[in-house]
Amino acid sequence: MPRHIVRFAAVLLLTSAPLFAQLTIGDPFSTSPNASDSNVAPTRTDVDLTGPASGTGTVTSVHVYWSQSGCSNAIKIKFFRRSGNTLTMTAERGPFSSVGADNNFTMSPAVPVQQGDLIGVARVAACGNPGTFFGFPTAGHVEFPSDVTGSVDISSGTASGSPLALSGSGPTPTEQIRGYIPVVGSTAGGLGSNFKTSMQLLFGAPSSSGSITGKLVFHPAGASGSSSDPTLSYTVNAGQVVTFPDVVAAFGRSGLGSVDLITAPSATKPVIITRVFNDAGVLGTAGLTEEVIDPSDPRVIPAGFTAFLVTPVDPTKTRFNIGVRTFFSGATITAVLRDTNGVALKTVTKTYLPNFFEQVDSTSFFAGTAVGPNQSISITVGGGSAVVYGSTTDNITNDPNIQFAVALFGIA
Repeated sequence: MPRHIVRFAAVLLLTSAPLFAQLTIGDPFSTSPNASDSNVAPTRTDVDLTGPASGTGTVTSVHVYWSQSGCSNAIKIKFFRRSGNTLTMTAERGPFSSVGADNNFTMSPAVPVQQGDLIGVARVAACGNPGTFFGFPTAGHVEFPSDVTGSVDISSGTASGSPLALSGSGPTPTEQIRGYIPVVGSTAGGLGSNFKTSMQLLFGAPSSSGSITGKLVFHPAGASGSSSDPTLSYTVNAGQVVTFPDVVAAFGRSGLGSVDLITAPSATKPVIITRVFNDAGVLGTAGLTEEVIDPSDPRVIPAGFTAFLVTPVDPTKTRFNIGVRTFFSGATITAVLRDTNGVALKTVTKTYLPNFFEQVDSTSFFAGTAVGPNQSISITVGGGSAVVYGSTTDNITNDPNIQFAVALFGIA
């Protein structure tokens, strides 16, 4: 089997794990690491950026590799909440003593975490150090030269692309992101357009009783998602259709953004019909239906994989925008614009914060280079993961269309 197919299959196995699995934080490991953290200071804190908490719940146990046994009170386990590039410690346990290379520590009491929280390990005595895995395309970790107890900026630390041999686990999460609607809007656009987004939720139960509950979270464009982003809670009875004619307005907002669907892992998800359309008043509407993207969908491009977009047939008759939605690890992407024969015309590399959304015109995306007809755009994710799409809108009818870049192969 070709290497790129094997690697993509491995990613699918990792991202499509059963929803009812235990909560995880950090990158679970079962083999010995092949490297160690950097000696930035005798006392230091390493924070994992690779494996944000898989749901909201509690962490009861932590697995960490330590290079030396018998290190008395040398290890603290820490938990952080990220807002943009700021990490704020929410809890710590320890200090613990290493009992060997492979250590499992009970968190007592259990540590409450929100989906997206991060785990870290602090070296607080001059004995041993945590292991890392060198040579993997991940977000890695960041190191700080102190026993971090408050808030720190990621840019003030020393970044490493190697994931830590550090992970935590706990019972099944109480709630979890179950899907994404990458772009929604309620905004005036170019050439007299007026775009809105309607949403319908159905509980198609086989019986006439029962209901489902959950919430929708709106992340405004141009900012990293935060716990203060507006939320809509829903209850849908069996056979009922709950409708939001302008879902962005229902959040009390306007403009562009992205939506998360959050439920308990075992809960039935509603059938969601999302329509993005230009509202021309008495002249009617023109629009498209946008699917909910599951976290394991190949439209979520993981680190080390490449996906593609194609530019419009006639850019003089349409306007072409490019949208990017990231998740809890943020993303670094390299985009290459190529002509119809595959010759590279422009390359840009962009780094995005976690849970960030933007939609910009293609010329701005490529730093002033305008796209031509029937060109290709390759999108390679070097760290984190992202959904990337191209939006084409007719200049006369304002009829929109959307194409998603789909992960096809890994970097050889």
